Amino acid sequence: MAGWVVKCRMKKKILKLVAAGAALSMLAGCIVQSVYPFYTAKDLVFDPALAGHWQNASNTNKFWQFDAVGGKYYLLTTSEEQDTNGFEAHLFQLKHYQFLDLLFTNRVMFQMPMHMISKVTRTDTNVSLQFLDYGWLTSLLQTNPSVLRHIIVSENADDTNNGNMLYLTADTRDLQKFLLKHAEDTNAFSRDSTVELKRAAQ
Repeated sequence: MAGWVVKCRMKKKILKLVAAGAALSMLAGCIVQSVYPFYTAKDLVFDPALAGHWQNASNTNKFWQFDAVGGKYYLLTTSEEQDTNGFEAHLFQLKHYQFLDLLFTNRVMFQMPMHMISKVTRTDTNVSLQFLDYGWLTSLLQTNPSVLRHIIVSENADDTNNGNMLYLTADTRDLQKFLLKHAEDTNAFSRDSTVELKRAAQ
């Protein structure tokens, strides 16, 4: 797994371009990205208290603004100094777990829309977003490629060793089965891939 993590961190600059901005730099390492959403319409829930202005607990220069859209989903704006990025954020529930599906909105031309996933825990003043750990997932799929459908993409056509990035291509049903199977796994949703937010003063 260490080799994948090192590659991932070396490719953060590339991922920023792929993801249309510096939002990915808010996390350590890389972000798991999926072609298909992690939710269906029947899974969606809405928590009015998530809307508002939140601050990264470990870096007071980073902010997350959730704006409610018709009581159905949120528009999320992340900001850090001069970098601002936008996402559609869909909160959904599988059994007793809540997750947040993030879809980039400020994509560049011809860029495929990609979904990210985190497990959500909220109190009145804090939100914990535990993103699916990229290093853990790539290690799992190296060992058991059939566990979840995916592709490996090289940065350059001739680069077969150093520039590989993983993207999930499994359908929503299989993604949800995978999430439920590993929801309690502290390696799958690790502290290293967690963003802690606290409610910020307006």
